[in-house]
Amino acid sequence: MEALLGWGDSDAWSNTDFEKLNELIFEKTGVNISISTLKRVLGKVRYDSIPTTTTLNTLVQFAGYESWRCFCTKQKQQLTQRTVSHPAIEKATTTGRAKPFRKLYAAILVVIVLGSVFLWMSFFSAKRPVIDRSKIKFTSRAVTDDLPNSVVFDYDIGDFKADDITIQQSWDPARREKLPLNQRRHTSIYYTPGYFNARLLVNNTTVSQHDVYIKTKGWKGIVQSDALTKPVYLNNADINGHDNSMEITTPVLASKVGTTVFNDIWTTFWNMHEFPNINPTNFSFNTTIQNTTSKEGAICRQAKVYIFSSDGFVQVPLCAIGCTSDIELNIANSAISGKNHDLSAFGCDFSKPRNLGIVIKDKTGTVLLDDKSIFTTTFTKPLGRLVGLLVCFEGTGEISAIDIK
Repeated sequence: MEALLGWGDSDAWSNTDFEKLNELIFEKTGVNISISTLKRVLGKVRYDSIPTTTTLNTLVQFAGYESWRCFCTKQKQQLTQRTVSHPAIEKATTTGRAKPFRKLYAAILVVIVLGSVFLWMSFFSAKRPVIDRSKIKFTSRAVTDDLPNSVVFDYDIGDFKADDITIQQSWDPARREKLPLNQRRHTSIYYTPGYFNARLLVNNTTVSQHDVYIKTKGWKGIVQSDALTKPVYLNNADINGHDNSMEITTPVLASKVGTTVFNDIWTTFWNMHEFPNINPTNFSFNTTIQNTTSKEGAICRQAKVYIFSSDGFVQVPLCAIGCTSDIELNIANSAISGKNHDLSAFGCDFSKPRNLGIVIKDKTGTVLLDDKSIFTTTFTKPLGRLVGLLVCFEGTGEISAIDIK
């Protein structure tokens, strides 16, 4: 796994690295291995127990093997090959002193065989029952067409005896809730709109999933920050919304959050609804956008545009010229980080409004700034139908002339 990830020795990994590993494993395998379990298995904290079969299978699947059994078999074969070709054995054979080493070789083989048998018995002798997914029921319904919105989840796993049942309400790993084993209904509240993929996990394995669509009535302004326990909703007067344009000023935002320093405080404008007349394989998006925060108000003055689809999203960031190392571009779920790519073209002088264009055509994505192409990439997975737009400002900002066609 260290070789696969390229993050160096796992002894030096931070908590953030383990959080990222948790997300990567879940994305690839559909199984959630907790951060604490990952730390135990990789030796960051003391672990005296044997990992479960599910954990072992998931880890080796993430590393590219079919199962823990196949992994053990492969390691046994490699160890045997290394033992057979050991220079000491070859030298003893050629010099006529092979007999002692034959005994040593035989002893090594016995250890290998016994070790393999022990591993097999430890991890596979207690065979876990297999869940019949055809009997799984997992549905949901929203209780309103406004925000906030509660969603009622109904689920049934039949007569399967589960050790653990969890609902993952969205892509966010923090939005996982462990459920009582004798329960058949659960409700969750969504404070922000979006197109979410909800999953039902039994014994840390995804057994059913479906989409949860939280819509808006036109454009909705929301202030969000990790420092806020709940988001702050904005009304039309707050955002000066008219003729497909919106803005938020420093006095208004400061009155909502109690400060004039807006680092990591985001004003977001959501418009979540179906776009049935837009071809998701061939469309363009254009707008005029400006982050109006001063450098003293927000150091990097970021602005982001999202286009959401049923199967992915497009995310285009802009920021102060010196901050492009910290931004991330995403085209059809393909993330391009400023940490290892040159995204300096996305650095902006926000002293005036800028024209931003996004073109998706024949699985090619192009970003234009002031009518000049600054980035082009191709992708393989289609986006699916378009389901919403989101514009974000770190601090204050203004957007107008929004056009998608």
